[in-house]
Amino acid sequence: MLKQRKYITSQEAKEMKSYNTVAPRIYGNPKLHKEGNPLRPIISSIGSPMNSLSKFMADTLKSAYNTDNKYYVKDTFQYAQEINDFEIPDDHRLISLDVVNLFGNLEKSKIIEVLKLEWNNIKQHTKIDMELFMEVVTFLLENNYCTFQGEFYRQVFGCAMGSKLSPILAQYVMDHQLNLTLPKLPYTVLILKKFVDDLFMIVPETEIQLTLDCFNSLCADIQFTLETEDTQQSVTFLDTRAYRHDNKVKLKWYRKNTLSDKIIHFYSDQNINVKINTINQMKKRISKICHKSFIEEGIRKLHHILRENAYPNSMLKKLLYANSETQTGQTEEQNMTTTRTHYASYPNITNLTGKLKNVFREDNVKIAVYNQKTIRSLYTKIKDPIPTPLQSNVVYKINCENCDKCYIGHTSQWVKSRMALHKSDIRKYPERCALAAHAHSLDHHIDFENVEILKTESNYQKRLIHEMININKEKNTLNKKTDTNKLSSIYSYLLEKLEMSGFYDGPVDE
Repeated sequence: MLKQRKYITSQEAKEMKSYNTVAPRIYGNPKLHKEGNPLRPIISSIGSPMNSLSKFMADTLKSAYNTDNKYYVKDTFQYAQEINDFEIPDDHRLISLDVVNLFGNLEKSKIIEVLKLEWNNIKQHTKIDMELFMEVVTFLLENNYCTFQGEFYRQVFGCAMGSKLSPILAQYVMDHQLNLTLPKLPYTVLILKKFVDDLFMIVPETEIQLTLDCFNSLCADIQFTLETEDTQQSVTFLDTRAYRHDNKVKLKWYRKNTLSDKIIHFYSDQNINVKINTINQMKKRISKICHKSFIEEGIRKLHHILRENAYPNSMLKKLLYANSETQTGQTEEQNMTTTRTHYASYPNITNLTGKLKNVFREDNVKIAVYNQKTIRSLYTKIKDPIPTPLQSNVVYKINCENCDKCYIGHTSQWVKSRMALHKSDIRKYPERCALAAHAHSLDHHIDFENVEILKTESNYQKRLIHEMININKEKNTLNKKTDTNKLSSIYSYLLEKLEMSGFYDGPVDE
């Protein structure tokens, strides 16, 4: 409909059209900082049928959202810039308000009402008329479905955490709530900052409870909890603790008690530059968000955390207590180079990746190193796995039931769709591929029910290389020799050496 009415281009319609999607899957992350460790339900919408449409609508609303409004906080840095050294009258106090389950309590009719009120601004960022725009948003909100252990569920109230549309809808609704609430307060709010569902406010001490009651009186679904100053005259907001000291607000770097303080360990298999950059960026963050009177304390705390992760004391003294201005000047000088720089990424392989980086050092090629073993691989999978027939963008292997041969292929389609094509080729077009020719000519049966996924890769060229590598490694394949013609001789050489004696790190001409 959007394309037919020329609200979107053919290219946009093509990008939003999907043919190999999977149903959203629900899982939960425990809230370790709350009593009983309740689960936070999250719906993974990656690769779902409406993911692209949700992103399109979310991008439109983001472009129309007024980030210059007086409540909005982009990040901790902006908040720190505006709050540090803010002067407070003697009778005012710091408080923070937090919405209870904001996404889960966003009611559809309320969302549509707010968007209609904001339409004069939204329409400047879209060609879609208001009626159809609201219809699309309603359609997305009413189809918050997901799967769990093979069963389908639909969220009948609220927005799904995990949807691309939910965060920006929450921004609009929260701003609307603030616009309705603040005029009802019997005083002028000195400052109010909002980050999604968290509010930081400076209010008269005698009006704290009235403020909470006023915020909770407008909507039964959107209710706030209150945090007041502790014994140190401070409250937390984002990753800072705001102190009221000498009638001014001063921010300190804050870490929750539930944080383990585990970062990249010094003896982990990571490039040394990654570890150095970790130290520099954490130091930079502390320097930017902390009040000047708390920066030194923040650096000492960071020093302690890094020492707990085995970083040498000599390295930390050099990096944490070096002259920041000198480092900044060097960085700016490096950024002034006009020569075009090319970027690439390589896995971190001991005794090899470093040599590759040195080879390209003089050619303005910067190589980003990544680890093949990720943190994700260390933890239990909490999402339901995608069934093999519904997986896509994969390299797969299927065996012949009547002999010891196998076939390796790749596809961007669902596996079940690709298997259906193989079955059709065996019956009608046996000349299309080696698998069909083998099964048709010898009357062999292929084990289509037990497809093995060798690799998942969305990039076509990378997937093609993975297919050729796996064909090359397999002894008894049905694949034609031409299937690996495009595999570089370098890959073939390395694979041969790897098979003979493990990883080989000598000169090619040995």
